[in-house]
Amino acid sequence: MDNTLSDAIADYIEQRKQTKLEPLLKALNKVLDKSDDPVAISQAKADYAEQAAPIEAAFKPAIWLTDAAKRAKQISLATHAPKYTHSDSKASSMLVTQHEINSSYLTTASLKEKAIDAVGNAAVHDVAKLLKIEVAGESLVTQLQSGHFKALNAFTDDEQVLNEWQAGFKEALGDAKLAGHTLSKQLYYPVSQSNSKGHAYHLLIPLTSSALAQKLHNAVTQTRFGEEAKAIKEARKKGHYHSQESVSFVETALQNFGGSQPQNISLLNSKSERGSKCFLLSCAPPSYQAQIKAPSNQTSFFNREFSYLTAQNVKEFRAFLASLKESDRNFKTRYKRDFWYTQPILDTLFERVALLQNQTELSGWATETDVKMKKAHCLWLDVFNDNAAFQTDREKNEWQEEVAHDFATWLLRKLENKDAYLLGDNEHSYFKKLCLQQLKAFERHTPKLGDL
Repeated sequence: MDNTLSDAIADYIEQRKQTKLEPLLKALNKVLDKSDDPVAISQAKADYAEQAAPIEAAFKPAIWLTDAAKRAKQISLATHAPKYTHSDSKASSMLVTQHEINSSYLTTASLKEKAIDAVGNAAVHDVAKLLKIEVAGESLVTQLQSGHFKALNAFTDDEQVLNEWQAGFKEALGDAKLAGHTLSKQLYYPVSQSNSKGHAYHLLIPLTSSALAQKLHNAVTQTRFGEEAKAIKEARKKGHYHSQESVSFVETALQNFGGSQPQNISLLNSKSERGSKCFLLSCAPPSYQAQIKAPSNQTSFFNREFSYLTAQNVKEFRAFLASLKESDRNFKTRYKRDFWYTQPILDTLFERVALLQNQTELSGWATETDVKMKKAHCLWLDVFNDNAAFQTDREKNEWQEEVAHDFATWLLRKLENKDAYLLGDNEHSYFKKLCLQQLKAFERHTPKLGDL
């Protein structure tokens, strides 16, 4: 395991070296590709050797690790970073490593595998990446916490050098002295103090959990851009079966940190990781549908609630009627009256009736002793009432005329505007006829007691 981790560390240092040598190699290859002059080629190779020599020397594993150990104190490995609260905050960061499986809350400690962040000098993030290299569940961080550094034994036999590396890298595990800062949020939390009559407080400084943010970021991006997610979406688009579930995070928001320099906030906030973005899950309360109750305490179904539901439609209808001129007496105007203004009100009426009629658990309310609603409305609405006399009266359909009459009366009252127009018996008869036609059609499609 240690040799494997040692190999990974050696590969990482080699990659860092090649990154530094890459522009030099490009300059050399450019000359080699374009020139046949031996003098120019010789000079290019000499320049490359001269400039590459210090890089080669600096990236010998033992030398580079010594330099990295000296620079490690400029960063702090953390799961909670203060700069997410304010970019100029100098408060201490926190590294939470314990795992709690019985917690009632979702916290950083709930995560079995925590993404470790790094805060401090962004120029030293290469040291943080070194410490985070993980092979078979073990990294330099876990070895440091366990009190040994076996993975680095492959790079030197000098015990003193190993101790210097261990002491240097250990400084990155956390701040030597915990401190708050004026730019951090601070909460005074009252606590009881048995030995004193005065009040005592804990001063709490909430810190953003970069580990939780990374876990959420990975989960969301996987469901949106992962290969399996793409295959599932493609199958759903084509109407094909897919063995895996389609998972999506809806109504998420994005919070950005760090502006054009996200690496100054933390390593995981950098462009190569989260790109300054943190997903936020919706914490809006659920949208509840109003509970439908039996209208036994109302005298009419055309009550305040129905007036509220149709208020916008009535307002637009009144404005339409007020705008009519003598020249508007034509088919187009009558069509608008019926299908643009009257029909939406009737649609709302029958939609509300259907919702009430489908509440079979409320059936029987119309024959209770304390009912205040008109009998015609009761016969219409309580369609599954099992009272025999009630059903006999309902089947006569005499109540339909009265319901349609009440609708027309209610609508004329809502549309009244004596300053702009007058509505009378003709309009009342017409609205009653419209309602009665649709009421009879609605009744034909309404399930009856025997259909249950």
